[in-house]
Amino acid sequence: MNKVRWGIIGAGRIAHTFARDCVFTTNAEVYAVASRAASRASEFACQYNIPKAYGNYRDLFNDPDVDAIYIATPHNFHLEQSLQAINAGKSVLCEKPLTVNAAEC
Repeated sequence: MNKVRWGIIGAGRIAHTFARDCVFTTNAEVYAVASRAASRASEFACQYNIPKAYGNYRDLFNDPDVDAIYIATPHNFHLEQSLQAINAGKSVLCEKPLTVNAAEC
């Protein structure tokens, strides 16, 4: 069985938790990370031995080697970023909340 290759958007606290915990599974790996600042993505990637780092989310969403996206950004961006990832053909894991109000549903 092939490993699920995860991409993480955001390089904050919850992203660190996800990256650290991924080492405990045999069927997944963190393959790429994206941050609004390329330097932050590169530092994060270096810390966790992640092969790819991006300075924008679009390039991560369009990476054909990434199977799934972990949304690790502030909650007010979750809906838009989840939809962008889905529209790029990726599976998405988004921590709560997906939206900030009922009108966005």
